[in-house]
Amino acid sequence: MRERIFNLPGVVTALLLTLALAHLARVFLPDAIDLQLLATFAFVPGRFGLLLDSSGVIAHLNALARVSDDQAQLAQFFLTYASPSLLWLTPISYAFLHGSWTHLALNGVWLAAFGAPVARRFGSARFLALTLLGAVAGAAAQFAVHPFELGPMVGASAGISACFGAAARFVFLPGAFARDARARDEAPPLAGYAEMIRNRQVLAFVGFWFALNLFTGLAGQAGGFSDAPIAWEAHIGGFLFGLLAAPLFDQRHKA
Repeated sequence: MRERIFNLPGVVTALLLTLALAHLARVFLPDAIDLQLLATFAFVPGRFGLLLDSSGVIAHLNALARVSDDQAQLAQFFLTYASPSLLWLTPISYAFLHGSWTHLALNGVWLAAFGAPVARRFGSARFLALTLLGAVAGAAAQFAVHPFELGPMVGASAGISACFGAAARFVFLPGAFARDARARDEAPPLAGYAEMIRNRQVLAFVGFWFALNLFTGLAGQAGGFSDAPIAWEAHIGGFLFGLLAAPLFDQRHKA
C-alpha cells in the first residue's frame, strides 16, 4: 500500500484541506462580499464587550475616530454588521478564516507538525474537539485582555496552539511518534507537571514556543492579514487549554 503524503492522519489532512478551501473560496469573492463575510464570522472582541460594557466600546470608537475617521467607520462596521444570532459562532468560525496564503501556510505547517501526533494519540474526534475548544479558549483569552477591541481576529493559531500544549505532555515520551497501533497503545501516560518541569527537552520546547509568540506579538505583524499585531494572547490561551485539558481527551490510560 502506498504511504499517504507526509504520513499525516486523515483527520489532519481533512482539516488542512478545509482551511485551504475556505481561503480559496474567499479569493474569488468580490471585496465587498468578502468584507461582509469577515464581519460575520471573524471574532471581534468588542461585539461581546458591548454586551457587558457599552461605554467601554463607545470610548474605544471615539479614540479611533480621533486617529482616523476611516478606522472608526471600519470598526463600527465590524461591530454592527453581523446578525446577533451568529455572534456565538464566531469563537469557532474565526479559526477557519485566514488573512493571506502566507498566514494559512504557516498555520498549516504547525498543524501538520503538532496536530499529527495529537491526532494519533487522542483519535480523530478528540483531536477535533481539542482543536475547536482550543480556538474558543484563544478567543476567550483575547477577549479577557482586549474586551473592547474592534478589529477582527482570524486564524487557526489558537486551536493549533492547543495541540502544541497537549503535545508537550507526551512527545518526549517513548513511543510518542510510533505509527504501529500496538506500540501507540503501549505508550506511557501523559507526563505530569512535575515530570515536565524536570524534563529539559520539554522546558526548551515550551520556552521556545512562548518566546516566539511573545516576540512576534510585540514586534511582528499578522502574516499579511492587516496592520494589527499578532493575537499572541489567543495563542497562549489555546496553548494553556491544551496543556491543562489534555487528560480529558487522552483515549489511553482511562480508569
